[in-house]
This record gives sequence, C-alpha cells and structure tokens, in this order.
Amino acid sequence: MRRTLFAAGVGFGLAGIGGLAAHDAQEALAQVPPTTAQPASPSTPAAAQPASSVLAVSGCKLKGTQAGRKGQQLFDAAMGGRAIATLTGALVPMTLSEIPVDPAQARARLSTSAGSPSLRLDAYVPVSEVTVFTMRDLSVVPSHVWATSGHKVKIVSASADALRAELTIGGTENQKVPVSGSCDAFSLQPGKATPMEVPGNARGYMTKRSTLDLYDRANGSVVFSLKMIEGSGQLFWSTESKAGFVHVQSRSDISVDGWARWGDLEALKKGELRDQYVPPTTALAGAKLALENSPPVVKATKEIPVRARRDEKEKPIGVIEAGAELYMMETIAGWTNVLPVSLGMTPPEDGGFWIPSSEAPK
Repeated sequence: MRRTLFAAGVGFGLAGIGGLAAHDAQEALAQVPPTTAQPASPSTPAAAQPASSVLAVSGCKLKGTQAGRKGQQLFDAAMGGRAIATLTGALVPMTLSEIPVDPAQARARLSTSAGSPSLRLDAYVPVSEVTVFTMRDLSVVPSHVWATSGHKVKIVSASADALRAELTIGGTENQKVPVSGSCDAFSLQPGKATPMEVPGNARGYMTKRSTLDLYDRANGSVVFSLKMIEGSGQLFWSTESKAGFVHVQSRSDISVDGWARWGDLEALKKGELRDQYVPPTTALAGAKLALENSPPVVKATKEIPVRARRDEKEKPIGVIEAGAELYMMETIAGWTNVLPVSLGMTPPEDGGFWIPSSEAPK
C-alpha cells in the first residue's frame, strides 16, 4: 500500500514510504589516538553487532529535537548493514550516542526519542549528518578567544567522556577553530546565546583588512588571526588603547578579548556600536508534512517492538513507546504497518515499521 506525504505550502512530495540513496560519513578532520578495531565474529553478521563491540566509542549522549536532512538514511548497524528508515525533514526527537572515537570509521547510534513518547528506532547515522550545538563557551585560545554557546559545531573526534569539534566562523573564508569539552558542553538543541555587556563609554571599531592579527597585549605576541571574506568586516568595541594598539572585544559565534593594531581598525563615531553585540540564535524548524487520505491515529498504551519486516525472527529495530501517537497503515497477514504522527521518518520501499496486529493499539 502506498501513501503520499505532502509538505504544507511547499509542494513537497514523498512517494509512499520510499528511501533515498545513503550518504557516506565525511572524513574526520582531527587526529585521535589510534584504536584497534575488533573484527566481527564470523558467526554473527555485522548488522547485528553493536558499535561498542566493533570499535571504540564515546560514552557521551546528546539529546534534542531537530529536523534531520531530508533523504538521510538510518541504518541498522554502525558499519555496513541495511537502511531501515529515511528522514523526511520534519522535526524528530533524537538521542545520539556511541559516537566513534574516530567518526570516519563508523556511524554513531541514533535513537529517535529524547524523553517524550515516540516511535523509537535504534539506528545508526554518520555523525556529520546530525547538527550539534555548543551549550557553553569553549576555549579556543585561553583567555583570548572562545567558541560561544548556542552555535553549530562539527564533531571530529571523541573520547570516553569528552568530544572534540570544530566551529566555522561566520563571515570568514571558511575559517575553522578547534574546541573540546565534556559531554554536557554539547547538545542536539542550541544552547542559550548570551549577549555581551557593552560599557556606555565604549567605542566601536571595524576591521579595515580581510586579515586581522590579535595580540595578547599591546605590542605583544600574535595569538590568533581572523581571516574575513574580502569586503566584509568584524565589529569590536573598546575602552582602552596603548602604544598604537587597541584593546578590542566582541561576541558572535566566537568571543574575542585581545589587542589589535590601531592601523588595522577603523574607529566608528563615538556612541555608534551598530547594535551588533547580541549574538545570533539558531531557530530549529522542520517541514510540515501530512498524509493524503489520513489514516486513523491511535495512542500506544504499552511498549511494542517494531520490526523492519513481517517476521517474528527479525530482530526489532526499535519500539513504540507507551503514549506515542501513530498512524495505522495497512494490515497484512497478521502484521500492521505504522508511521509516527510527526512523519519525521519513513521506512524504505522494501520494508516498514511492522508490529503484530494482535498488539496494535485500538
């Protein structure tokens, strides 16, 4: 049986419950301590083995709700395996865990649940396909440069209780800075963006050139170089100057506290700060989807295992959590196919989200 999903107002169509091509994980950009991967047991297919038995993984668990990339496939194994679902671009609750020490080696575990009742698939996805945010300021150059809270980063490596990531600075020539922190320094939800307090007697400064060197003190050592796109600029404020240098500060996706050469800056008129010191925030939005000829909606009263095929010998790919709302699709030979009401994911053409009809909510 085929159903068609429609995105309200954008003419978006997903034929039935079709899958799209898999997207390979991107190569990690940071080196991590070498680990020895353990080979899969000859008697056990790779798809049935958890990531933790194949390679070293982190103990971090990141939670949130976000719209996955439309067409991104979810797999039943950290390496190899088969596609069991495709993200549609609608909002999906997520818990990311078992992040590989080297994300280039394998996928991370992604459970489509973050605490509230849902159809929870226990799947695997490339780490690069999940959006991760900072939850607090993280040091780039101690005492001078920080990646600020509430901004997107890319996970590049992991350890048992910490993650390493990189942030791409807005307005630059794809300039990336490395950051690291404990598990709770990252999330799948944006952290709170904190505005900077600007003194009333502060003066604004704009960069004159595309590259600006920041010093640890007046006439000191260069600690960081900001490389802006040609024609763009960075706004700073200051209350202090000395020996041809200006003590500059700013806060956006990075926070800066250092010294710059007077000749590399353009002073704004006194009192003019251009109101740019409130950091930008990231709004999470997903596609609004609906089913043509909407089927009945039911609520689960207990946990029900979900399988990719109509076969009791199939290993469950997840569960319907008690309280989750579902669309009841077709029933075939004692099995009922279901979809989450959010329509955040659909099964591939040759699969489904199947439960025994005897356990289907009424």
